[in-house]
Amino acid sequence: MREALLALFLSSAEPLTRARLADIFDGDPGCAGWEAALDMLLATGEGPLQLVCVAGGYRLQIHPRHNALVARLHMEPPRPLSRATLETLAVIAYQQPVTRPEIEHWRGVAVSVQIMQQLQERGWITTSGHRDTPGRPALWVTTPSFLEHFSLPSLAALPEIVTMEEGQTDIQAGVTD
Repeated sequence: MREALLALFLSSAEPLTRARLADIFDGDPGCAGWEAALDMLLATGEGPLQLVCVAGGYRLQIHPRHNALVARLHMEPPRPLSRATLETLAVIAYQQPVTRPEIEHWRGVAVSVQIMQQLQERGWITTSGHRDTPGRPALWVTTPSFLEHFSLPSLAALPEIVTMEEGQTDIQAGVTD
């Protein structure tokens, strides 16, 4: 029974609730005692895997004592974002919902399709509808993944915009590359 439970947890993309497990096991006489086996899995903390309760269900995950080792396995140097990409993301974050022509107005240059695709691939922006103007341009907004990645509880936590005064250089304004 322990192996059957482990197989289910390894196969599931989302946490499994007791109700869902009951749907799977109930009616199968060979699966009696699955709840006792589940409780036993929850109680044991040995081995590389541990069963944890998350989001109202159960999920199998790597034991925390192996986190540093596993992190090295998946180490991938983060691709740095270009200044143009960061500027585009900042305009969307501060001005949302915003259309692409509005982003271009704020930045003063055209926004390439690749920049928008890169931000979408990272899961940081998405469309939230269309503006009721000719051409019905898409309205762009940030996503919860954007907030998570930048450790922001909400958009209200975005830093205040610092503007440069006429004649001031980037360095004097505190802007660095």
